[in-house]
Amino acid sequence: MKEKKLTGYPSIDNPQSINSTYFEKNPIIPNMDIYTTLKLLSSFYLNNSAIDCLDLKASYGQLLKDSVTISKALKELGVKKGDIISIAMPNFYQALAAFFACNRIGAVITFLDPSLGIDGIADYINLFESPIYINYDKNDDFNKKIKEKTNVKYIITLDRSKINTLNLNEKLSEKGYHIDFNMLGTIAKYKKRMLEFPHFGKENALILYTSGTTGKSKEVVLTNENVLAAEIYAKNTSHTENIKGPKTLVCVPFSYPYGLITSALTSLLWGKEAILAPDISKDTISYYYKKQPSIVFGSPALLDLTINNIPAKQDLSSVTHFISGGDFLTVQHAQRGYEFFKLHGVKNLEIGNGAGNAETVSIGSTPVGVPLKQETAGKIIVGSKVMIIDPETHKEKKYGEEGLLLVSGKHIFKEYYKNPELTAKSKIVINNTEYFNTETLGYIDQDGYFYITGRNSRFYIMSSLNKVYCDKIQNFISYFKYVKDCAVVKVPDNDLLYVNKAYIVLNENYRSCNNIEEIINEMFYMPIQTDAGIVQLKPYEIPSYIEFISELPRKKGTDKVDYALLEKDAIEKLSKSKKLTRLKNV
Repeated sequence: MKEKKLTGYPSIDNPQSINSTYFEKNPIIPNMDIYTTLKLLSSFYLNNSAIDCLDLKASYGQLLKDSVTISKALKELGVKKGDIISIAMPNFYQALAAFFACNRIGAVITFLDPSLGIDGIADYINLFESPIYINYDKNDDFNKKIKEKTNVKYIITLDRSKINTLNLNEKLSEKGYHIDFNMLGTIAKYKKRMLEFPHFGKENALILYTSGTTGKSKEVVLTNENVLAAEIYAKNTSHTENIKGPKTLVCVPFSYPYGLITSALTSLLWGKEAILAPDISKDTISYYYKKQPSIVFGSPALLDLTINNIPAKQDLSSVTHFISGGDFLTVQHAQRGYEFFKLHGVKNLEIGNGAGNAETVSIGSTPVGVPLKQETAGKIIVGSKVMIIDPETHKEKKYGEEGLLLVSGKHIFKEYYKNPELTAKSKIVINNTEYFNTETLGYIDQDGYFYITGRNSRFYIMSSLNKVYCDKIQNFISYFKYVKDCAVVKVPDNDLLYVNKAYIVLNENYRSCNNIEEIINEMFYMPIQTDAGIVQLKPYEIPSYIEFISELPRKKGTDKVDYALLEKDAIEKLSKSKKLTRLKNV
């Protein structure tokens, strides 16, 4: 077979698809809903375990059966095709069953962060005009206030004492708008007949959220086709038949695509058992690993949680893959993970980064089932199309040249909810192809792997007109042997307009070092050998301020660093304290 000659441009060569079959490059995306797809795929293994959540285990057959029951109850309660049902609860089995129930009848589901509080929840219910709101462990007073602030017709509450039961047939009680989740089976019986028709791929399925690490979260509308395309692209890239082990660990909240889709739905569509972790913490992490997951859908924060809290003698030999999503796991951080898991009986472990946005259903590249390149965000998924452009001129870049990542494919989101202007702004048409602007900076190599260098939104321009990317500086500092973790944010400056501040978490061995600030400051000026070659900061990129902290703050409900909070902290401290002095670079 004659080898294809490369042009030098990823958008033309599609290097991620080289050696893929025709049908992998041009997959057929079924024109149906997610529920029906799962029903068809699982027909061969209905008795296999689908969900392990705390003390509750459910087979694929049970999950589908409960989904049908809940869907009938929702229809009896007046839910129509296209209605948006709001759910605010941790990663419980009941939340997944409710999702499939809504999908079966053409209703759209949105998972809300349970910690939003009454006003936050009410705002979203009003935005989506949800006729039904489903929550967990809320009392009558809470539900009454939600009812007063919204036009919600029914509030369904999952009781804390019933999270480990599959019984949906409790007797109805007179509670008006307030319904116990476990009464849905009894309500369903009133729906004498309900024909089952698959819904179409272009129909809306989900509204999920961006992480909002640099601002307010955006509401992302995803269709059935978006979700199924992302799953099929990932499967054709990963060749999942080669991925051993029957269980996955799902830790990220369902309100984010990495939690619901990349972790939970991927697991189910792969035919594996999803171990749901609704209460992951230092006190429960050991418990979830005792369930013997093979694939851990994690993050840098989860890796640290694992390293710091798993007992010394606990066997983790079931683990084959640790996937970092939500935030990038540096090579040094991954190495600490390899050393830790090796001490706990793990052989042939792969720790890798995936990359994606809510707008790409959180699946843009994958480290699973492909040769691992530790310093990358994995391989671009087969079936999608990518381009690297200059952020200002939009001129296309070649292999190895840094620029803005654009992605095209059937997995690209439909729209931001009720925000056509922002939707249009996020999409770029080049050579008659519509791309989504990921706002992510990086470059692609000739094997189709993506190297992240930063977020396009995390930059500032100085009075000298020099543009500075905070993530580039952050990546540079992460190679210091003294540094465990770091984050860089901009701060205002009277003379230069903006400079930057580095928040640094030191490795334990160096926290008592008296002259560590001087050592770190000297290293800012040195060339550093990285996996991408030798890198050196320009004088105007070197941090003007540094602060040593015990840990980086995370955005509530995610494992992503809360840059907005750090930027606010930096500005407040700079304005209040006259003791803060610039380092010697400026």
